Amino acid sequence: MGVQQRSLTQQGYDYSEQELSELSWALRFTPAVCMLFALYGLATQQAWLHFTLAAFGIVPFWFPAWHPFDRLYNHLLRPLWNGIRLPPNPLPRRVACVTGGTMNVIIGFAFLYGNVPLAYVFGFILVPLQLIVISTHFCVASWLFEVALRLSGHWTPLIPVERAKELIGAGALLVDVRDADEFARGCLPGAVNLPLDQIDQRVDELRGKPAIIYCQSGLRSQRAMQLLEKLHFDQVYNLGALNRWS
Repeated sequence: MGVQQRSLTQQGYDYSEQELSELSWALRFTPAVCMLFALYGLATQQAWLHFTLAAFGIVPFWFPAWHPFDRLYNHLLRPLWNGIRLPPNPLPRRVACVTGGTMNVIIGFAFLYGNVPLAYVFGFILVPLQLIVISTHFCVASWLFEVALRLSGHWTPLIPVERAKELIGAGALLVDVRDADEFARGCLPGAVNLPLDQIDQRVDELRGKPAIIYCQSGLRSQRAMQLLEKLHFDQVYNLGALNRWS
């Protein structure tokens, strides 16, 4: 997996390398438009434009598929060349959008109350961060979100592959928490499919049995581990990404 694909995974896009490659250019659209409008707002000192950008970034935190620029791309631009559809924004990317939105709020109020230097300070932070995302897909806010999870103890360490194989040989379940259609396209030998969004309804299938959890990139397996730990499972282990097996 390349650097840009790993950065997209860190933003929460838990897809195969091929799917990440296909999404790579499309996912640049929204941050590019946001950066251009932010630059225009800074140049013209228009507070309302930054407040609008802030709303576009903050409100979709609760509605992952409703970012206005994502919808513009999906419904008006994408059909022109039959491009790939942008998926709903995963949590780490939504956290990044809220971070950018908060900075736009500060810029807007700074212009509104005549504090132009403060507006430019935050503008000169915001725009380079957006440029980094556009050019490399590396998102500082998503990276900090992951660091915060690790420091707070909510990031489960990965089990060594050889140890996972030993446990499976001794009777542990190998559990694939990807969606059913992803599972149908290929899975690890002997794995059972328990999609992440069904774990709370099917949790009894795991009781009393050691389980090794994996997904496409390791993100969903982390979420599954957090959920199972809250339910007081103590014999679950995080294998992480599918490709670790080989």
